[in-house]
Amino acid sequence: MISFILLMAIGTQSYAQTKATKVVVRAKAKDAKFIGSSMDGALIMIKNANTGEVLAEGRTSGGTGDTNKLVRQPHQRYGQLSTQGAAKFETTLQLSKPTFVTVSAMGPMSQKQSRLTSSTQLWLIPGKDITGDGILLEVPGFAVDILQPQVHEFDKKKTITITANVVMMCGCPISPGGLWDSNQMEFTALIKKGDQEVARQRMEYTGKTSTFKTDFMPKDSGTYQITVYGYDSRTANTGLDRTTVVVQ
Repeated sequence: MISFILLMAIGTQSYAQTKATKVVVRAKAKDAKFIGSSMDGALIMIKNANTGEVLAEGRTSGGTGDTNKLVRQPHQRYGQLSTQGAAKFETTLQLSKPTFVTVSAMGPMSQKQSRLTSSTQLWLIPGKDITGDGILLEVPGFAVDILQPQVHEFDKKKTITITANVVMMCGCPISPGGLWDSNQMEFTALIKKGDQEVARQRMEYTGKTSTFKTDFMPKDSGTYQITVYGYDSRTANTGLDRTTVVVQ
């Protein structure tokens, strides 16, 4: 009887023994590179999908990666996209049994108005590391930041200049004829007064990298809502920012 109890105890202890399991997570901007330190990273969360318990969280850090591997050269099956120093979040979990998890990436953290969340689910197996490229989450979109006019700015001018900075979600620059070619993208300012759309104007490159503008001539005084959006029909990338201006 004692031997049986001892064997049961040993079996239970063996089953419950935890194993260190290394997990790497990366956030990659759609049609671009890794989201890393230059954009304050992406917030990574690993949760138990059944209980909601947070198993690990932190930000990706490091560089945006190798441009040739990520956006110039064709991707090969089983080929590794990440290189030394490319942005990642890395953690070691102590797992006692296979665990079904939800892994999410929210970013870029430096651009609150443009943050998106991408997620996936998978089983983590005790002792079976996920390294290399790791769990790779694609974050679509553009990071759009209206520079002018400033929010709730009062303006007496007859012409209002609308200026926006637009980059890929990893911070990669956009310009005419560049690797991220603005000639193949659309950047538009949508102006409304109340519920009525009063103008929709294509924005032009200013000559400064990733900066676009248009001039708007309001007919009446009042508060105008300005939305600047970006769109790339080739990739379905979209992004926007909003502000208001008060015309006196």
